[in-house]
Amino acid sequence: MTETSKRSAPPVESPIVSPSPLDGPAKQSAPHRGAYRHKAHQPGAPGVINAHFGAGTIFAELSIIYISNPITVHFRPIRQNHSGATPSPLNHSRVLDTLVKNLEGMAYRCLHDADWTMVFVSDGCQELSGYASSEILGKTGVSWEEITHPQDRGRVRACIEDAIGSGQRFAVQYRIVCKSGQVKWVIERGVAIRDELDESVIEGFIEDISVRRTTLEALEAAEQRYRNIFEHASEGIFQSTRDGHYLAANPALAKLYGYDNAQALMTDLADIERRLYVQPNRREEFLTLIEKNGAILNFESEVYRRDGSRIWISENAHVVFGPQGEFICYEGTVQDISERKRTEAHLQLMAMVFSNSNEAIIVTDASNRIIATNPAFTCLTGYQPDDVIGKNPRILSAGTTPTEVFSDMWTCLHREGAWQGELWDRKKNGEAYPKWLSISLVRDEDGQIRNHIGSFIDISELKATQERIRHLAHHDTLTNLANRFSLHEKLAQALAFCKRNRMQLALMLIDLDRFKTINDTLGHQAGDELLVQVAKRLSHAVRESDIVARLGGDEFVIALPGIGSPADAAHLADDITREISAPYLIKGQELRTSPSIGICVYPGDGSEIGDLLKNADVAMYHAKANGRGNYQFFTEDMNIATTERMCLESDLRLAITRREFLLHYQPQLDLRSGTIVGVEALIRWQHPTRGLVSPADFIPIAEESGMIAAIGDWVLEEACRQLKVWQNRGITHLRMSINLSAGQFLDKTLPARIHELLAANDLSADRLDLEVTESMSMASPDESISVMKTLSSSGLTLSIDDFGTGYSSLAYLKLLPIHTLKIDRSFVKDIESDPNDADICDVTVLLAHKLGLEVVAEGVETEAQLKFLLSIGCEKVQGYLISKPLPADQAERFIRNNPPMKGLGTIDLWPAQEQLTPIEEHCHA
Repeated sequence: MTETSKRSAPPVESPIVSPSPLDGPAKQSAPHRGAYRHKAHQPGAPGVINAHFGAGTIFAELSIIYISNPITVHFRPIRQNHSGATPSPLNHSRVLDTLVKNLEGMAYRCLHDADWTMVFVSDGCQELSGYASSEILGKTGVSWEEITHPQDRGRVRACIEDAIGSGQRFAVQYRIVCKSGQVKWVIERGVAIRDELDESVIEGFIEDISVRRTTLEALEAAEQRYRNIFEHASEGIFQSTRDGHYLAANPALAKLYGYDNAQALMTDLADIERRLYVQPNRREEFLTLIEKNGAILNFESEVYRRDGSRIWISENAHVVFGPQGEFICYEGTVQDISERKRTEAHLQLMAMVFSNSNEAIIVTDASNRIIATNPAFTCLTGYQPDDVIGKNPRILSAGTTPTEVFSDMWTCLHREGAWQGELWDRKKNGEAYPKWLSISLVRDEDGQIRNHIGSFIDISELKATQERIRHLAHHDTLTNLANRFSLHEKLAQALAFCKRNRMQLALMLIDLDRFKTINDTLGHQAGDELLVQVAKRLSHAVRESDIVARLGGDEFVIALPGIGSPADAAHLADDITREISAPYLIKGQELRTSPSIGICVYPGDGSEIGDLLKNADVAMYHAKANGRGNYQFFTEDMNIATTERMCLESDLRLAITRREFLLHYQPQLDLRSGTIVGVEALIRWQHPTRGLVSPADFIPIAEESGMIAAIGDWVLEEACRQLKVWQNRGITHLRMSINLSAGQFLDKTLPARIHELLAANDLSADRLDLEVTESMSMASPDESISVMKTLSSSGLTLSIDDFGTGYSSLAYLKLLPIHTLKIDRSFVKDIESDPNDADICDVTVLLAHKLGLEVVAEGVETEAQLKFLLSIGCEKVQGYLISKPLPADQAERFIRNNPPMKGLGTIDLWPAQEQLTPIEEHCHA
């Protein structure tokens, strides 16, 4: 090249800024346009393009600085043409011109002045702005700043000035207003350089990006829409890897799993398989299905939330593949179906209830046509579903339910939505039965009736049970007589009848004599059988219009409405006494009892039920007091005695707390040694105003009122205390005999209580002898044996008191772990004059000795009695001949002041006892 050509040609590797007009592109340049465009669109990569000009080929290297599209092209020849010559400046210029012309956009050079005066623009100017190059070049042309949109001019200038000031390239997007008025978006890229005259110029390239920007804005809008969907979707959305890591998750998924945000979810839940699924194998099933099918639908699993609670989810997912078919991720949605699962479970439960309910269930439609029944319906009615589907439930009716019931049912059903009641239906086999029906309405969202649901049960047995209950409520379960409740009802009706008709009514209260003895001796079963037979005899003895009832225990009531006079009641009382006193055969034994009957008459003895019953009771007690087996009419004097008895009972309740009881001790003499070897503790009541009250007066009251248990416990405690006092004073050989009541004897706490008292008083068990009556021991033999064995095994001695007065079974007697038999005073009393009593005492001693037992005779009062007992081998005696029961201090003096007797064979007794007081005579009797 010449120096001139060097100056006029662009420097090697300088931007294409040739200001020379060129003839036009080479004929063969067009085929290469796509090639250099393709190379130009590979960012920052130099490309080698073969361009054909004229008869030769020029090889050049284009260095393209690319930001979205080429903006600056550096050209450098890299090889000579086929002739071997370096391209001429002209050819060089033509190549540059061809390249510039084929670029999409406008290349330019402008001055760095106030107007950005253009000194070169490429032909792309026309296509870009609508202005020809000539209209823009020079200071007289339209300045590019004028073409720039007014709203963008300041921003564009500031951007370019900042870049120039920092020596950096610039790129700025802005709008231009075309000659046609059309607004386009362009991107301008450029750089400030020094030209050959060392002046500051700007070279650059402006490209139309309107379509691209529109597309980009559309893409951004679409992306934003999808982002909004992702962020605000109600379902969880995720992307995850095969190995169980989340790549993306939306807020809904985070909330579903209990996290505050998606990032927290992805950070914390790093192992889906192990930490998410309640059953880890569900993840394996998920992977198997999605890998096999490429997608998975409605995959249900139970998963853990962050707080450890469980929910059910449904997943829909698919595999995302890359352009080359490579795996990218799993992508899908997650929905919480816990409520649906609960609903399904509830529906399943309801279906099970429907199918397995013991109640028959029918469902009808809005027209009251049966649409469903359950198995219990078929079981109860005999109808198969096909027999009734589509029919009205009235086909089940027996036709006996009043129409008013159905009318009330439908009224209540439509008003309240439900009804319950009793109806009569008929089974398929024709059997009528009562049923209890519960029916409900089911309404739709609009409040219209959709279904009726009825459930019912056969209440035949229930009604029979109710009838039995009603009968039981009015009748005694043992005798089937009217009970106390029914008696009051019937008496009220009978009294009202007698009042209206000015008639009399007799009321009898009957109590069986010695029933307790029979019950205790032969057991409750025998006692119950006796009561049943007595009830039958009473029922046969009265008229149909009379009332017979059992009050309880062995007490019965007969009411005789409309009697002519009290004599009618007396005649019936005689008949009843005769009937009831006749023997009974029970458990192979002939038993006898008798009635004590109290009678009062309305209106003379009272006008109210309570008064009549009370007065009849008073009269009955007087009948018992008069020897039993008789009847007594009520008199006012009887009330006085009853009042006295009630006062005594009231005082008795206070006697323990007031410490009014005391014990007297009756010595027992050993006939073999002549010494006092024991005492029997006998209770006395020192009343503050009545003085010494006989046990015969207060013990029956204590037994009837339930106070005997407390009194018996006091006797045990006081006897042990006194025995301890004597022991401390040197009297260590005495054995204390204590009588037990029936309730005390069978109390399961008795052994523990006795051991407690022995321990508290430092006494050995053999110092106590417990006495039980023959009747008590035989009342429940097996239980008695068990109790006695427990007591005996602890070292206590046991005695049968009043032997011979009860109904002992020798088979049981030999099994009782007892030590002593006590002959009752009633046999000792007449042994001098009655051979039978003497024989009984003799046989008793013989029997006791054969069983290895000792014998104590009670009530010994004469020397003759003592001689006889000594002659038959009786070991011990007690009675007034030896000593009356004494207070503790006197008993102690008696024991100390009476050494062993000598010459019992000649009855060398102690000095005679002092004369008995009247109360002592009573106690003795």
